[in-house]
Amino acid sequence: MAMKNTVEVVIAGKVFRISGYESPEYLHQVAVYINEKLAEFQKLDGYRKQSTDQKQLMLNMNLADDFFKAKRQADKLSAELEKKDREMYGIRHDLIEAQMDKEKLETEKKELKEKLSLQKKEAGEKLAALEKETAERLETKKRDAEEKRQDLKKVVESQEKALENQKKAMEAQRQSAQRKLDEQNQAAQKRLAEQKRGYEGQIEQLQREIRDLRRRLEQK
Repeated sequence: MAMKNTVEVVIAGKVFRISGYESPEYLHQVAVYINEKLAEFQKLDGYRKQSTDQKQLMLNMNLADDFFKAKRQADKLSAELEKKDREMYGIRHDLIEAQMDKEKLETEKKELKEKLSLQKKEAGEKLAALEKETAERLETKKRDAEEKRQDLKKVVESQEKALENQKKAMEAQRQSAQRKLDEQNQAAQKRLAEQKRGYEGQIEQLQREIRDLRRRLEQK
């Protein structure tokens, strides 16, 4: 529980002993304020001609008027502060949403990069498997051709020619598959670049909006 303070103050040339839970400095400031009011009234001819009760009434009315004016000003400032708090809350909410949108875009960008990397890896594995399979088939055909050459010398030349033609066809098939793979990679990179530019544009738009919100906040 707060302790009561007791001080002696001089009001209108008289010493008074007053007590309160406020600090002694505050109590002295109150006495100074009352003395200043009395000094203002003493300068008025009309006030000096009034009776003691009338003077006390005028003083009390003036003090009450100061109090209500100060209270209205405090209420006005409190209302303005509350309004500013609501506006700040709205701005903070918008900033949080903008940050969440930015993080979502960053996540989507990362997922697209990972997806493209996976697609490249799968395409490479498929190409390697195709080359291995082609090589195995070619080796098998070579062995078969050699065995047939021992038994069928008369048809060796025709078999070797057919084998050479088949090698060319497989090489052409491999090259065609490589070209298709390159085209797919280029198309995927182009789509990723377009999506990246779109996301960067959205991020720049969000950053501009955030800067606009900050300028409006600073102007207010």
